[in-house]
Amino acid sequence: MRICVISGSPKGEMSVTLQYVRFLEQAFPDHTFAVVHAGREIRTIEQQEEVWNGLLTTVRESDGVLWATPVYVMLVPAQLKRFIELIGTRDAGEAFSGKYTAALTTSIHYFDHTAHAYLHGVCDDLGMRYVGFCSAHMQDLEEETFQEQLILFFSDFLEAIAGRRPVQRAFPQLPAISSHYIPESPPAAVDTHGKRMVILHDAEPGSDLAAMVGKLAACYADPIQVAHIRDAAMKGACRGCCRCAFDNTCIYDDGFRAFWDTYVVPADILVMAGTIRDRFFSAAWKQFFDRSFFNGHIPAFKGKQVAYLVEGPLGHLANLREVLTSLVMTEEANLAGIVTNEPGDPGEIDAALHTLAERIVRLSDRGYISAVTCPAVGGHKILRDELWGGMRATFKADDRYYRQHELYDFPTRNYLRRLGTLATSLVMSVPSIRREVVKNMPAYMIQPLQRSIETSTILAKRKAER
Repeated sequence: MRICVISGSPKGEMSVTLQYVRFLEQAFPDHTFAVVHAGREIRTIEQQEEVWNGLLTTVRESDGVLWATPVYVMLVPAQLKRFIELIGTRDAGEAFSGKYTAALTTSIHYFDHTAHAYLHGVCDDLGMRYVGFCSAHMQDLEEETFQEQLILFFSDFLEAIAGRRPVQRAFPQLPAISSHYIPESPPAAVDTHGKRMVILHDAEPGSDLAAMVGKLAACYADPIQVAHIRDAAMKGACRGCCRCAFDNTCIYDDGFRAFWDTYVVPADILVMAGTIRDRFFSAAWKQFFDRSFFNGHIPAFKGKQVAYLVEGPLGHLANLREVLTSLVMTEEANLAGIVTNEPGDPGEIDAALHTLAERIVRLSDRGYISAVTCPAVGGHKILRDELWGGMRATFKADDRYYRQHELYDFPTRNYLRRLGTLATSLVMSVPSIRREVVKNMPAYMIQPLQRSIETSTILAKRKAER
């Protein structure tokens, strides 16, 4: 069979992910692998029609398509995101329609599931037959146990092609949002209380997003900063070179760092506004997120209030909502709200923008940061363990930050708790004690919480203020 491999890495032949493909080539010598370097050659693909046409020919002549890509900031790299956009804007979906497809990614398993959900949805939208995925850790290929699983994954892909296996669509088709938002109610006069508020956007003139950005900005009695992300004058997307890992300095010498330091760093309140293109924000926004990786794994939005304005069917994109939410939560910031143009009713959108304008300042005044949930907790532990386990040798800036902020918070370092656990374990080995503990477990579980309520200085202060 002829397999078209769409490589999303900007590093081309030096891609970690591509080494997994090279392994498959040797494991399956009776099949042909044609690699399309969509990530490395995205500028050429954009500009040279003959290259684009040749690429589509490679896809058409293939029996199956394997998406092979690293995971950058919870999704595919901006270069591959742009390639997917080109398929839509150039109406080239017919080359992909009906093709059996699978995805192969490499990462440290940090939000790899959102990258796979995105690719799966895109494949469904293109009419492809998505068979499955393999999400590998960057070093998994060094283990023979994983090599066996990789061969099984690809064997299943080939069998699906050979047997013309029926495949059901997993992600429903996205509805078109036909509303044209024109603000109706007069803007509110919200006092920013001296907070520095910034709106970053990629809105096209005359779009619903442009109207939403303008409306939110007009809600404030004080002037706020509004900037288009094209003003960052980025020369290109993240190359995955990791040269920023030592001192948080990007290899690019362009306007991005100045833009970041001007708008993002000093902002108390940050609103990001984007239009949905395929199943994410635009490739320009993805490039912005990827380039922010010069901060490494240091939370760049820490302590800020963050909100989103979205043009498009966000209500039908749970995966996108998870990414947008997790981007804020993992950065130790607070998500103050998301407003979309989905309702179509200008009055409802106006009301939502007015509410957001007031709420985001109020939360900023109070310094509120919401409690984290599983994605942020799990994400922290993945990064913590990966840094300590080896990445800190290269990611020096991250290592310094983690040490300074005591983020290497392994449970094994809490010696007092370890001793308590050991003592409890020994006591619980006595049958009579174990029976008593099990019988009264609910009471034992709430006792420390009840003590916290009784001794809380916060509650005492609130009572005194009444």
